[in-house]
Amino acid sequence: MDMNQKNILIVSIIANVFLIVLIFYVKKNATAQAQEFVKPRLEKASYQIAQVKDITDNNNLLWSLIDSTWKNPDKSKAFVKKLAETQKVPRCGGKACAGTEDEAKLRAVISDKATDRSITVGWGSGKDNIKYSFKVIYDDKGNFVTIDANDLLGKSNSQEAMEGGE
Repeated sequence: MDMNQKNILIVSIIANVFLIVLIFYVKKNATAQAQEFVKPRLEKASYQIAQVKDITDNNNLLWSLIDSTWKNPDKSKAFVKKLAETQKVPRCGGKACAGTEDEAKLRAVISDKATDRSITVGWGSGKDNIKYSFKVIYDDKGNFVTIDANDLLGKSNSQEAMEGGE
């Protein structure tokens, strides 16, 4: 081997080592960039999944209360209120409720207005916020009329009025 070939071989080895180092550096940088790109999206997806689980599990409790109320011969406001107050939602803020949290309590709001004699049972974030609910409706003498679960079905009263008018 002459001197030129040795120099070319040495330059070739150095170039290969440099390229290998460059590849590992770029790969490490690419991994960091990929993690940086994915992390906020993964956190957002995890939050959304937790919200869906909260809604599903907590609304399942409301559906079981509707079933219990419907099957019970005593459908009085006092019974429905007591039934609601003895229950706690299973999930609060994306995790299992500790049971002592105020938001774990179901809310039962009695209305004795002439136009709305009912008890609304539901759950939601905050003390006075009922986000998901059902309503037990009574006539003017306090007799049970029906259970309105439109909120749990995703229907609003304005949608119902539009459907009824068609």
